[in-house]
Amino acid sequence: MSTPANQNEHPDHAQLRSLLEQAKPLMLPLYPEQQKIWTAESPLAQEIRSILAQHPEYYPEIRAVVGGGVFPEQEGQASAKKN
Repeated sequence: MSTPANQNEHPDHAQLRSLLEQAKPLMLPLYPEQQKIWTAESPLAQEIRSILAQHPEYYPEIRAVVGGGVFPEQEGQASAKKN
């Protein structure tokens, strides 16, 4: 059963959380180089990147779950947050 907060959650955010739950057990046991390959080739990772491209505000959540090096912020998005 959903809580009221979950009912108000943005659909992309809910999808991202679901994708992260699927991705976490697949990628965390991998070495960093293997993670880069997984991120480049996995359809699951491509879906996550697609959501992040539309919602860069979700990057902190990604870093908290899988680390910062797996899905690095794009240069334009990182510099836009600094300004």
